[in-house]
Amino acid sequence: MVCLEKQRLLLAASLIALLLAAGCDHSFDPRGPYVKRLVVYSVLSNRSDSQYVRIYTTYNPTGYDPLENTSDTYVRNAKVTMTDDSATYNLKETVIPRDDRSRYSSDLVAYSAYPSPLRPGKQYSLAITSDQGNATATVSVPGKGYIYNNTPYIFVNPRISVEDIPVSVTLSSSAQAYLVRLYINYDLGSGQNVEHRRLEIPSRIDSVGGSFQYTYLFTYPTLTRRPSNINSSLNLVYPWAAYFAIYRGLEAQYAIWYKLTSATFILTQVETNLYNYYNVANGFRDPYSIREDQPDYTNIAGGFGVFGAMVEDSVVVDLQAR
Repeated sequence: MVCLEKQRLLLAASLIALLLAAGCDHSFDPRGPYVKRLVVYSVLSNRSDSQYVRIYTTYNPTGYDPLENTSDTYVRNAKVTMTDDSATYNLKETVIPRDDRSRYSSDLVAYSAYPSPLRPGKQYSLAITSDQGNATATVSVPGKGYIYNNTPYIFVNPRISVEDIPVSVTLSSSAQAYLVRLYINYDLGSGQNVEHRRLEIPSRIDSVGGSFQYTYLFTYPTLTRRPSNINSSLNLVYPWAAYFAIYRGLEAQYAIWYKLTSATFILTQVETNLYNYYNVANGFRDPYSIREDQPDYTNIAGGFGVFGAMVEDSVVVDLQAR
């Protein structure tokens, strides 16, 4: 009798649980809860004397594919100001033609400051007020960097001077990452028909194939985190084989119709906010693993995105007098 009574109690409990479950909606929504926020993107640069800020809002797609949204969510009529230690810049709304219209057909809306040449080593503050929300951010711009090379003879006579191409770099104390690129500049043609062209020199070269037929694989430099064991100075080299492959390619393609004019080294320094944003967006995408948790990085108070800065310095090595 005791066992029969226990079975009845279990059956009754099960029926009650089923009735309670039938009255609840436990449907799964992979999108999660949605709250509209501002999305701000701005990278200050000394490449020009204009600075730009782009402002959008997040959006909640009707389905599960965020790419189904084909209406850009830019924010108009916002008040955007940027300040440093001595000036305030009021950014004006502007429309920029969109090159890629595969998803959005409208032009880009941005806020620009002109003239506003970037001041290396200074701190900038950004303030945004709009009917979609408010946001603020700050960034410390890297100071001026230095780059040096004094080996023009390697560029001019690579068959005789079989040496790697050295370059010395001095970084700003506030630079979190850096990028060094090398370009060879040359003139094509003569007289009034001269074309000024340039080619980037790879930082690594690998050959693929057998002894009778092979091809080159070029690797170009990417943004690199500042080594923790140095204060500011770096000594780098571009392999002679990489330059010589480009040099022979110019000879084969243009013969006597080209002339080397100069080599340009460009140092790009990136501060912490921009590097962290870049690293989160690119650091985990490898072909050998699957990540379900794509982390976010933002330094925008009141929204998402990044307010970053980069500084470029360069040196030109004259090759015409050699």
